[in-house]
Amino acid sequence: MAQLVTSLLVMAVTCAQGANSPPASLVYSWVSVQYDWPSDTVRQQYVSHGKYIVKNNIITGVKVYNDEVYVTVPRWRPGVPSTLNRVVMKNGSAVLQPYPSWQYQTLVDCSALQYVQSMEVDPNTGLMWIIDNGRINFNSQTGPPSNLCPPKLVIYDIEKEKQVHSYTFPDHVANHSSCFLNDIVLHYVSGDVRFAYITDTRDAKLYVYDYASDTSHFFQHSSMLPETSDGIPIDGIALSADFQYLYYCPITGLGLFQVPTSVLADPNAPFGKHVRRVGTRLSRSDGLAYGQRSLFYGMLDKNGVECWHIATDAEDEGYGNVTMTTQEELMQDDVRMRWVDTFGWDQSGHLWFTANDLTSYFNGSMDFTGASGPNMYVWKVFVNESSYLTNVSGPTSGTCKLAASASWAAGTVLVLFVLKRLSWM
Repeated sequence: MAQLVTSLLVMAVTCAQGANSPPASLVYSWVSVQYDWPSDTVRQQYVSHGKYIVKNNIITGVKVYNDEVYVTVPRWRPGVPSTLNRVVMKNGSAVLQPYPSWQYQTLVDCSALQYVQSMEVDPNTGLMWIIDNGRINFNSQTGPPSNLCPPKLVIYDIEKEKQVHSYTFPDHVANHSSCFLNDIVLHYVSGDVRFAYITDTRDAKLYVYDYASDTSHFFQHSSMLPETSDGIPIDGIALSADFQYLYYCPITGLGLFQVPTSVLADPNAPFGKHVRRVGTRLSRSDGLAYGQRSLFYGMLDKNGVECWHIATDAEDEGYGNVTMTTQEELMQDDVRMRWVDTFGWDQSGHLWFTANDLTSYFNGSMDFTGASGPNMYVWKVFVNESSYLTNVSGPTSGTCKLAASASWAAGTVLVLFVLKRLSWM
């Protein structure tokens, strides 16, 4: 009994710490994207040659590893000097340092990175899985997209600072003139990453990359399409912490869909027979993130972050039949959380995310003078969970609920209540 009492007290303290944490912490904000240039001369050269156009640079993706923050700047338009970056401090300001190097950002060099929308970092190995579209200027006002290189998946070892693998998607899988590889999650099998699942937001596909065989295939289904004819298809993707279920959603629409990962390894599997709509999101969303017990998504219509307590809902139904019932708004800010884009995790129980007001960026109304304040933000919020990739022996004790009544006193009451129910007091 003493051991159980100790465990309950630890749980109470853990929940209390989570509840007393601030709702969200602003880590970085930018009016415009500034880079860590080799020199002022190089910067001026980039500007004069149209290789750096301030208004065309916007931050989207974010990942954290060993306290280092990595962000992406999509090459939707001309004048983006670096598409994958690490945030560093220079003279008291946060700037973007091309990652892994300036050389890796060279256009028309298919061994370099052409356009990175997102990436995933495996916290167990320090390997960054980078999806490179190979195509740039999707949203250029001056001409069609430039199909510079075929799309590829690059695996880079952060610790050893070297590329360990690169895979080029064949044209019959990812169309080299129309694809838009958007987001990625990793699937462990027998102690190693075996599969990568990637969304395509232009061709409405779900790609499966098999690391063991170094091959890929794709699935298409009506659930990946937008709910309106002129909308945006599949974008957000998340994987359960037991690697049993994949979740995805289109941007335009409110449905969230689930498919068992056991289906995905076989390119000939009847994908549609296994897809299940688990429920309705409270807002359209871009990125998704799965922790150990909860699924998170941004609220494009409400300017904030929502949490689905999936573990709670699965207690009675099981994950294979779970429905999206217990949802909770974590935070909301009409100015600084416009278009919550991409999520990441650190090792301290924080969920990270970017907000970038993409609507203003795309319609050309974004103010880069600073008169209207910052345009891009990186936030973190303590949710007392860890990435779906974290190797743990069991579920974490925390949940994504933040601004509730939990405190040390409430935690103590909870322990006493449980003990009474067990007739041990």
